[in-house]
Amino acid sequence: MKKILRRSLALLLIVIFTLGSVWALDRVLLIKRYDGVQPMESFYAQEPGTVDVLLMGNSHMGVHVDTATLWQEYGISAFALWGGVQPMWNTYHFLVEALKYQQPKAVVLEIGGLSVEDEYSDEATQLKNVAGMHLSLNKLEAVKATAPRERWASLLLGLPLYHQRYSELTEEDFQYFPWSGELINNKGSYALYGHGDFDMEDPWAIETTAEISEKSLDYFMRIVSLCREQGIRLILVKTPTVDLEKYQPYSNAAARLAEELGLDFYDFNKMAEETGIEGGDFYFDTHLNLCGSRKLSLCLGQILLDSLELDDHRGDGAYSSWDINAESIDDGYLLDITRAEDYLEELKRGGRALLLIKNGDWEKREPYLSFAKELDALGVSEEELLSEDSGAWLIGDGAAGKTGAMGLSFTIDGKSFAVNFEGLSAVTENGSIVYSFRDLGMTLLVYDYNCGKILDIVDFLHTDGFELSRN
Repeated sequence: MKKILRRSLALLLIVIFTLGSVWALDRVLLIKRYDGVQPMESFYAQEPGTVDVLLMGNSHMGVHVDTATLWQEYGISAFALWGGVQPMWNTYHFLVEALKYQQPKAVVLEIGGLSVEDEYSDEATQLKNVAGMHLSLNKLEAVKATAPRERWASLLLGLPLYHQRYSELTEEDFQYFPWSGELINNKGSYALYGHGDFDMEDPWAIETTAEISEKSLDYFMRIVSLCREQGIRLILVKTPTVDLEKYQPYSNAAARLAEELGLDFYDFNKMAEETGIEGGDFYFDTHLNLCGSRKLSLCLGQILLDSLELDDHRGDGAYSSWDINAESIDDGYLLDITRAEDYLEELKRGGRALLLIKNGDWEKREPYLSFAKELDALGVSEEELLSEDSGAWLIGDGAAGKTGAMGLSFTIDGKSFAVNFEGLSAVTENGSIVYSFRDLGMTLLVYDYNCGKILDIVDFLHTDGFELSRN
């Protein structure tokens, strides 16, 4: 009897070890798409009952609405649960999954998914819109709606489709476990830097109404029904796009549906005056860049406050991960910026310590005169910047707009910084070199209090016409 018991226990341990190994392998090899997969995996990590507004749909939701702005300006705890080129059937099953863990007061649905006319999306889109979901009956139903029968097993398990990713693995691939802190701080939205500078067409000139496919309409109505059953306010939106010929007929169809169903619908293509969005607020691929996303989010946030009873959670320790998310988005955006004017404009938002260094002297003419005027807006006077001396200034040491006295030694966050124009020709932090001068020009060291370190170092060199550059 004991022998049988030992064998049974050994077999059980082998089964547990095997299943655990497969599960861990799946966590590591899982494709870490920023659309579809990351939002869903991050959603699972959120504390139950903390998501007040659920932002859903395709990339026109995930990229166009900024959870950082909604949080920083209004204290709205929003989460963007979306997938690239996501059809309504995937959005529906994302919603079913979401309601297992959260009780949002509102679902904001981007109606771009209504434009999907094919029975199934391409295989890459199929995968990213189901791979992040945990194994469940809902995932099975999502797979069945997403792909033909011959792909059901591989999509449901996932691992057969991405088991060969060993050579692609990075540090991020080991952050998708339940104990990984990075996931809870991600609220789903994705920021882009870059200016496409598109011409804005007139949406009112497009009066045609698209015919929505039977499958898309079916799953849209399922979303409507589910929200009503759960007592959740459903708000329909069409976020700004420059591809009006494709989307405006579907916006017109959504407006008709909203009227028939008694739903709120905001066509932001027809609300340019309210949002202030212009051609330069779009990225190269026609999505909004973060500048445009912030504008839209300011407008949407006010609509949400006017429509719903939402608590302002800023300052509540239970929602500190929204602070971290906002800081991460803002910091990542700053590091992506490549144009001097955009960089300085971003720094005007404040909240960081800036060590500005003037190394050398040059003729007081363009482009430096214009550059000095921009720096003046950060808190250093043109008069000082146009002097013949090299120098350094501490700007916004914990409070935007405050300028320290001109000098060579500074204390930031308890750390000692020294600027040496001779000998070392470098900047030191607590005695260690953190930057060596490359050439005559201006240098900005951006210190982030949240991460407790220098976030970025950029040069505006005289020989480069004071364009932004990094080592």
